[in-house]
Amino acid sequence: MDQTTRNRIRRIFLSDRSSFSLKAAAAELGVSPGELEGEVEMGAIVAGSGAGGQRVGRGELVAAAVRVWGLAAVEEALGGEAAAVLPEAVRQVEVRTRLPRYQSDMLRHLAAQRGTSVDDVLSRELEDVACAHAEELAAAVPGFAGALAWPESENRIED
Repeated sequence: MDQTTRNRIRRIFLSDRSSFSLKAAAAELGVSPGELEGEVEMGAIVAGSGAGGQRVGRGELVAAAVRVWGLAAVEEALGGEAAAVLPEAVRQVEVRTRLPRYQSDMLRHLAAQRGTSVDDVLSRELEDVACAHAEELAAAVPGFAGALAWPESENRIED
């Protein structure tokens, strides 16, 4: 990861600001203001009214950053500070498993096709499983509901 990306991630996650102007949010995500406005219009990013016009809540910007760079890159950029800003249930852990070869090959193919890692592909697919079984898992797995709601649960826009 380059230093510019590392700095952007750190500013987003370590900021004490509750919201960002569209221009500032676009700069932190490394996109043009027009691209960010398009994301807002499509509903991919939620903006609200605040001081000086439309603003993006910190939680919404955090969610966008995780979509753009992935949780592994976020944790890498945050280093030792990750434990202070990422809920424990969201932080990554290593899991070893045995899979049929075709599934392993499939994951590697999808990762290459998407320009990401096998970890990222599998994590995003398991997020779909988590959503499909949210009610059951929230009742059975400590911290699950909070992890599933994060970071949108932090979203607030102050005037």
